[in-house]
Amino acid sequence: MVYRVGWMYERELLTEAQYKHWLGVARFFRALEYMRMVATFGDVPYYDIPLYMETDPDVLYKDRDSRDAVVDKIYEDFNYALKNVRQDDGILFVNKDVVASLVSRWMLFEGTWQKYHLSNTERSKKMLNFAIEAANIVMTSSNQYAITGDYRSVFSSNDLRGNKEVIFYRAYDTDLKVMHSMIGYCNLTQEQTAGVN
Repeated sequence: MVYRVGWMYERELLTEAQYKHWLGVARFFRALEYMRMVATFGDVPYYDIPLYMETDPDVLYKDRDSRDAVVDKIYEDFNYALKNVRQDDGILFVNKDVVASLVSRWMLFEGTWQKYHLSNTERSKKMLNFAIEAANIVMTSSNQYAITGDYRSVFSSNDLRGNKEVIFYRAYDTDLKVMHSMIGYCNLTQEQTAGVN
């Protein structure tokens, strides 16, 4: 996605503002995927080039990069995304609050990992401060998120639009027959019996 956004910008199909926003979204998703891999595997090979045209075996089968090197790249991507993704890009699109909430979550994970598993207080402090910065973006957001305490309005609702507890969600459309069955499993008034999900 990073490559495609750059390709569109080079051909003047995106304005500067659009380019920065969509590059922020692309780098956000790249960082999320690498963070998931680092959390699962530790050291992983890091690529910041598109591999579909690559033929060099040394590049394709390179050794794993260190956790710290990959997390530094993740940190850069998250930082870029926080600074450039729009505050509001419409309903059902990634916005700054979505980015900030996941940056906070993953930097909290990495900061505590660095502190308690690797005893690296310097890196831990850097990641935890970034988690705090991102969490503050969500807490001071104009969307005014809050914990509602109403289980059914969050977990058995067909439409989460306007729910103050939800930062990002998937909308379901009954006209298009795009629905979920969670309401049948969570709502006691349904006649459907629970089964394998």
